[in-house]
Amino acid sequence: RYSGKGVRVAVLDTGFDLEHPDFLGRNIVSRSFIPGEAVQDGHGHGTHCVGTACGPKMAGQGPRYGVAYDAEIYVGKVLSNAGSGGDAGILAGISWAISQKCRIISMSLGAPTMIGQGYSRIFEQVARRALSAGSIIIAAAGNESERPGVISPVGHPANCPSIMAVAALDSRLGIAPFSCGGRELQGGQVDIAGPGVGVRSAWPRPTLYRSISGTSMATPHVAGIAALHAEANSDVQGGALGWLLLQSAMRLSLPVNDIGAGLVQAP
Repeated sequence: RYSGKGVRVAVLDTGFDLEHPDFLGRNIVSRSFIPGEAVQDGHGHGTHCVGTACGPKMAGQGPRYGVAYDAEIYVGKVLSNAGSGGDAGILAGISWAISQKCRIISMSLGAPTMIGQGYSRIFEQVARRALSAGSIIIAAAGNESERPGVISPVGHPANCPSIMAVAALDSRLGIAPFSCGGRELQGGQVDIAGPGVGVRSAWPRPTLYRSISGTSMATPHVAGIAALHAEANSDVQGGALGWLLLQSAMRLSLPVNDIGAGLVQAP
């Protein structure tokens, strides 16, 4: 019933193909935090994530792939065309998204952590500032697991208590073999799960579309659905919006450490 209309969604990633035919006519606000590189996506990952969160109701080719098709798109290029980026650029991107009054900040990025490592106090401080400003950060839990034998802990910065960590499910509602799990007592838990295996979305021209896998794909799906909840509940923001996502999630017969509250659900 909802489209994300009027809700600002920031996707912090490798940028976006600003001339992608499925997005012509959409108002896209963008900024690069990578020195010497324009917002234009030379990698593909960012375009795929923007497509999942905010892609069109009707794709130019093939089935629909976007969730919040009327949301206002904010693109922060915090990862280079090679797919890498430092904490300073990511933090600058978050601050920019907060200043732009984006209610949802989607980050399909991160670095592996080790058991006992703990979370970044700097990122936690910024995440709390986001919540107090009415924004929620939704981030990828990480892809370092090799299930069933190895379950790696939630990566940085998704392991911060004030950032929503997203796990990946396959089309049979099983946990993706690569999806990281909650293995820390203080922070580091998985909060919610979304589709993350064989996900089709936008890709820079001339390819236009591609199917890939990762908690990176589950994250913008949750972000897009967060925009639907934000439209449906205009007075709900920040941490309250996060609780709404958790409370409305579909419970699954999988460990809470793997999927948190369950599969994200549209309002």
